[in-house]
Amino acid sequence: MDVAALRKRILRELERPGAVMPTSADRRAAGDTARQQFSRLLDTTIVPLLKQTADILKAEGALCRLHTPSDHAQLAFDRSAEDFIEIMLDTATPPRVIGRSSVRRKGGTLVEDRIIGVGREIDEISDEDVVSYLLPELRKIVTAKT
Repeated sequence: MDVAALRKRILRELERPGAVMPTSADRRAAGDTARQQFSRLLDTTIVPLLKQTADILKAEGALCRLHTPSDHAQLAFDRSAEDFIEIMLDTATPPRVIGRSSVRRKGGTLVEDRIIGVGREIDEISDEDVVSYLLPELRKIVTAKT
């Protein structure tokens, strides 16, 4: 690509509304708001769903445990320390809720991060968004051959 054309496109993008870099005070305020929203989401949606999931999986013979430190939730499988699903907050700009899954396979460990509720504010994420993330990740872990 021609350097002059690339330069024009970059400058045009930077001049768009909303493209102004936020100040550090703005980033801190956004991070604080995101942490409060995520804490509510964790308490009202994520942890209850993961508790129900753990109970269902235990009844089906898949041994797992739910870990709920203050800043994220993790569903860990007893088969391997490398088999887990966790949901956490990423406070980068813009803040997002991230789901991370880790599955041990014969060739190594596959770790994958996905945004939950793409395009939504943290306080707009629903239980359906969480379940939509959770189900395919559970399939990967529960059906994985060690």
